[in-house]
Amino acid sequence: MRGRRSCPRRRQTGGQTSSGTSSRKYGVEERFRKGYTVDEVLAEMDVAGVDIAVISSFKFLDTWVVDNDENARYVAQAPDRFVGCCTVDIRDPMPAMRELRRCVEELGYRGLRLEPYQYGDGRTTAPPPTHRMYWPFYVACCEYDIPIAIQVGHTGPLLPSECGRPIYLDEVALTFPELRILGTHVGNPWEEEMMILAWKHPNVYVETSARPARHWPESLRQFAGGYGQDKMIWGTDYPLLPFKRTVDDVYACGFSPEATRKILRDNALRVFGIETAKGI
Repeated sequence: MRGRRSCPRRRQTGGQTSSGTSSRKYGVEERFRKGYTVDEVLAEMDVAGVDIAVISSFKFLDTWVVDNDENARYVAQAPDRFVGCCTVDIRDPMPAMRELRRCVEELGYRGLRLEPYQYGDGRTTAPPPTHRMYWPFYVACCEYDIPIAIQVGHTGPLLPSECGRPIYLDEVALTFPELRILGTHVGNPWEEEMMILAWKHPNVYVETSARPARHWPESLRQFAGGYGQDKMIWGTDYPLLPFKRTVDDVYACGFSPEATRKILRDNALRVFGIETAKGI
């Protein structure tokens, strides 16, 4: 099972997933191979003060790492602690749309996750989020009132990164103002693009999975603790990064209690509609 963002009573949001290449670089390849139980994940969340995690399905190229049915079973084991985020392969639009509708209507998913770098041939740049193949899924997310998390920034896997430039989300946000968009991994190394888009558009947010606060550039820290505190959503990319370490990193930034609460909890509750869905 993979985690994503997590949202606590007192603190947060949590995680994403990765390929084997990334897990080796993060030093957690053995844990990926061994796996871990729901109880183990919940215990780590408890230690870190994480009440709710948004956990994602993940398909790497043509191989499912965690498919939507498997992920839904994890959510069902702890429905008060987990919120599900599904994924589909938008290269084949009709089956993908049927799967998205099944995920939302039958499995209760609360978000959609897309990885633009996966929709190419592995050598040349894949179609960016402005491409027409994305648009039906943007419309569906608006209709279902669920957010979409889109990978931005360089890729962990050895695939072209250009399609992850945050600036592509500018046109998407303008065309779909009702669509809540999370740019994941802060858009590194294009953080400035990601921040200005989140500042510009009411419906765009910076999501921080795989980018612990100890490594945020100074401009991102100023954004998170100041004028962008309503647009930051903490994440871990669990198990690439542990819950407690990434939570502690945010506290170590010295933001105001209000800004810290927004980054670790309130913004994610609002964007994912968790207050309504979970009664928190």
